[in-house]
Amino acid sequence: MRIYDRQVIMTKNESLIYDPATIINKLFLALQNVRFYPPAHSLVQESVTELHKLLQTALASGKELSFGFVESKLMVNGQPVAADPSQLKSLARHFEILQIGSVALQHGLAFAELRSFLEALAVKPEKLNEAGGLKKVMADRALNHVRVDGARYGRITRQELAADVDYLKALRMSSQQIPSPAAPAAPAAAEPPVRQPSPEELKELYAIRDRFQAELDRKVNDATRKYQVENKRLSFEKGTMDSIMRNVGEGVVVIGNDGNIIMANPAAEKLLSKQGKAIVGQALKDSLREEHSLVLSGGSPDAIKEIEVAGKDEETRRVLRSSNAVVEDLDGRTIGMVSVLSDITKMKEVEQLKSDFVANVSHELRSPLVAIQKNLGLILDQTAGVINDNQKEFLSLAKNNVERLTRLINDLLDLSKIEAGKLELKKAKTDIKALVRNAVMAFTGWFREKGITAHMDFAEAPLELELDADKISQVLNNLLSNALKFTPPKGEIRISLNAADGLVAVAVTDTGVGIAPGDIRRIFNKFEQVSANQPIGATGTGLGLPLTKEIVEKHGGSIRVTSEIGKGSTFTFSLPA
Repeated sequence: MRIYDRQVIMTKNESLIYDPATIINKLFLALQNVRFYPPAHSLVQESVTELHKLLQTALASGKELSFGFVESKLMVNGQPVAADPSQLKSLARHFEILQIGSVALQHGLAFAELRSFLEALAVKPEKLNEAGGLKKVMADRALNHVRVDGARYGRITRQELAADVDYLKALRMSSQQIPSPAAPAAPAAAEPPVRQPSPEELKELYAIRDRFQAELDRKVNDATRKYQVENKRLSFEKGTMDSIMRNVGEGVVVIGNDGNIIMANPAAEKLLSKQGKAIVGQALKDSLREEHSLVLSGGSPDAIKEIEVAGKDEETRRVLRSSNAVVEDLDGRTIGMVSVLSDITKMKEVEQLKSDFVANVSHELRSPLVAIQKNLGLILDQTAGVINDNQKEFLSLAKNNVERLTRLINDLLDLSKIEAGKLELKKAKTDIKALVRNAVMAFTGWFREKGITAHMDFAEAPLELELDADKISQVLNNLLSNALKFTPPKGEIRISLNAADGLVAVAVTDTGVGIAPGDIRRIFNKFEQVSANQPIGATGTGLGLPLTKEIVEKHGGSIRVTSEIGKGSTFTFSLPA
């Protein structure tokens, strides 16, 4: 059977327009994402869009991009192209089962056509053949700019094959019958008599045969025992692993490179399956609901995601936490993904109860604290009568502690509102530079008392942003308070402001003790105290930075920190311009 394939030859100038290897590898990436994820997934959208842009450039001259296989080698427009071997093997199997010679993508290919083509190619080839083949599917989907050429075969009939064999036989016989002119034919030599072995020789041969047979039997038995031991060991390990997977409380799902679920323990099937149906062997996007597919898809290998899965009522609502990792073979090629799923619904309910309790207690405490603060103010103002200096000193100390406790209560209430989604921002056009200046001026007395020099590095011209002035002032106060707290006497605090790329960045830099790299990720957690380098007396509630982060993100911005032990830290928050 002879197989022929259509080849398209490119000129040298045309080959410079685009890189076929780049396009074919982007096609493989898009095809893999279409197999793995639901149509609305961001990875599918991004990879198909990028591939379509490359194809628009490649097809701009009116030419077509044709790819197929010749002797197991991928050819793009008649030229061999290197790509991921595992992807090549999968696509070659598709072409072989579907009897495809080549596929041509033509000028004018729309985004919707490209996506529909990839979705069709992601279907198992056996199912495509049941539907009439890829060419029919293309026609049914009206993909006018995708051409599928079937493989063409040249057949040799039995008569032709027999004629060729008879011809070769006749040619061989005639060549043997032609006498050689160079030398006369020699008389046929008599065959030498065959010598029979003696009884001693036969006995030695039998002995050799027996030793060989014994050695062979020994080798076979040794190898058999070795493989039996290895098989028992593997069976034991497999049984142990299966038992662990069946009884582990967390759901474990393994997804192959083709997007099919190749393993799922009972806990995972209970969390993900539809009405208790088995999901092993099924395609990820076909066997699971969209919210379940989102739990298993996307994200970096060490990312941890939480997805809320709605139920019929509040009782059946679930919150799943997913931790994903890429599975690679010994050569470093990606062959799948493993996900560990946890049902954290109860934990979330406990956290919500705790937050509600803190919010309620904080709210109940605020009213009496306000009353105490007001009464202390009246006494200190001597409205209720004359007090001496000692009484005034103790009352001032009490008033300061009440104000500190009030700030703590207010921070707790603000965090509770943000977590519940009830914090409302009162945005208005505000000069951000004026807010920064006012915040720095409010700390002037404390800076002077500690001998700290404060610098403001920005121009005087106003810069107005749409923001909640009170909340951003709270952010500035928290950052300046932290800088003051952790900067030693005679240190410096620098406040800068820059506008670029549609963002306004405000940075507070100090020359304090700095933050260890391992602690930077924890400082934005509630009630977190990074105390390794904390100066004596520099205490706090651990709520300032978490509240700062929530307020900035509520404005659509972000906050980051850079630090070096012994040299200081820089907190920078950015807001949309």
